[in-house]
Amino acid sequence: MKKSVALPWELKYDWAMRGWASNHRGFLYALREKYGAVAALEIFEKVQKGDRVKTLTDTIRTVFNIEGNDAVSIGQVLDLWDELTRTEYTTLERSPTINRRKVTQCPFKTGYEDIGDWSLTFFDLMGKIINPKAILERPKGMCAGDPYCEYIWKLDEITTLKGTLEPRSKEAVIPWKLKYDFAFKGWVSNHLGHLYAIREKYSSEAALEMYERFCRMGDRIKNIANTLKTIFKIEGNDAKAIGEVFDVWFELVGFEYTVPERSKAINRVQITKCPWEVKYEDMSDWDLKVFVHMFTKAINPKAIVEQPKNMCAGDSYCEFITKIEE
Repeated sequence: MKKSVALPWELKYDWAMRGWASNHRGFLYALREKYGAVAALEIFEKVQKGDRVKTLTDTIRTVFNIEGNDAVSIGQVLDLWDELTRTEYTTLERSPTINRRKVTQCPFKTGYEDIGDWSLTFFDLMGKIINPKAILERPKGMCAGDPYCEYIWKLDEITTLKGTLEPRSKEAVIPWKLKYDFAFKGWVSNHLGHLYAIREKYSSEAALEMYERFCRMGDRIKNIANTLKTIFKIEGNDAKAIGEVFDVWFELVGFEYTVPERSKAINRVQITKCPWEVKYEDMSDWDLKVFVHMFTKAINPKAIVEQPKNMCAGDSYCEFITKIEE
């Protein structure tokens, strides 16, 4: 039996984007709780400097044909970034030497006293990828208690590559599928980036512990499972209901899978494409030991989960078997 759930791209994008923003904060808060705010910011910086921001910025410029490297070009890239991430903003000033923008709603808002400066790290890197001479200032910050954020990129001299395009209007529509792909790739990438960065500094055990911590913060996984059940009107808590909730989850996050067996007592699913595939020796056990286990138990505490096949261990697919023992 193949998957039959069909969800609108807009809904899938909204889900992916909320997950991305939530996981950013979740990993950083879990790190801060265990190791302190300085360590949380250090890990964030390490994740961003692994060419992640460069790949992101270069992709946006290529897809949307933004060839210049002056302040107008920086503004054009940020226009698209804000639309992709559902950030609300206005452009206060834009010229080849200055781009000034006011952000009134930000999906990544954190407590300034904790790790709020990470936005400066990210946007400074993005601006310097477009032009190494770009200087970023932030006179206003919501994380510092201001009603909005103000970002100013300045260039003392213009070194345009191929001329600048006309300023791109915020009303330019980006297709929902492209926005979903962007958001979800960012979500998966940051999952792995934080885990690898934590492993590099502390150990694989610490990476798994951080993942467990952030999953449990505010009952994240339980809320996901219950939200899906409510939205898609999935009643009951037997293996069939658990499988139906996972159908929706798989569609939301882009898994390819088949269901060889499903009944009230057992649900068996085989995943052939997984966006989270990592090396088994790193920390791939998190999928079974943490997320799938917690997700399933949130629906039925008596459920038992087995994983006889695992792509991270070299198998051609992952197989999860959920059983309900009376």
